[in-house]
Amino acid sequence: MTQIIKQLRTAKRINQQEIADMLGITRQTFSKVENNEVELTLWQAVKLAEFFWVGIEKFISTNTQTTSQWSIDWEKYKQIITNFIHYWSDSDGKITKTKLAKLCYLLDFSWYYFNLQSITWLEYRRIQQWPVPDAYFATVADLQEEEGIAIEIKWKAMLIENISIPKNDKLSDDEKDLLKKIAIKWKDSNTKDIVDFTHNQLPWIICKEKEIIPYNLITQEDKENVY
Repeated sequence: MTQIIKQLRTAKRINQQEIADMLGITRQTFSKVENNEVELTLWQAVKLAEFFWVGIEKFISTNTQTTSQWSIDWEKYKQIITNFIHYWSDSDGKITKTKLAKLCYLLDFSWYYFNLQSITWLEYRRIQQWPVPDAYFATVADLQEEEGIAIEIKWKAMLIENISIPKNDKLSDDEKDLLKKIAIKWKDSNTKDIVDFTHNQLPWIICKEKEIIPYNLITQEDKENVY
């Protein structure tokens, strides 16, 4: 893992201080990461994956993957993303990254509302236009690298489309049913509609900027406002 970080960094001609500043740590701490003396946190691994536009697994050591914080089913999360693209996308088969992120959030928190557990157990952060898990952008990049999706930049929008029919074997029938219901409900809505809806929910209102949103806050919401 540490060799990969150094290879990617030197290939871009970026020094240790620049990466350390991006991660919010000291250069000395980042040097220890490259020397395999300190392990990356989940958030730091996601930030590196986003920055270098590679899959997050490149920054996860074998030992780290065995701990509970890495017990996320990444293939299932990819299937959620690609199935939302399949069921929600416009006539051209494309969806913006903001709409896609919102739909994934609504699925996870709606599932918690009805079942008191998350589908992914990803941590969603309250940032600007969306509640979004740190892993979202890295997972989208991973799907692109695997040629599962294609990405087009049009003006300031990132448009995402499936390259092939998505798999759904990781999703239960009930999970697939809820995913379809959410996709159908928001099919004809624009980005602002979805943004406004989630920003009027209690989890968004209660939490502060950049704070991780607790799943249990959604249980205080009225049923008709869950998704």
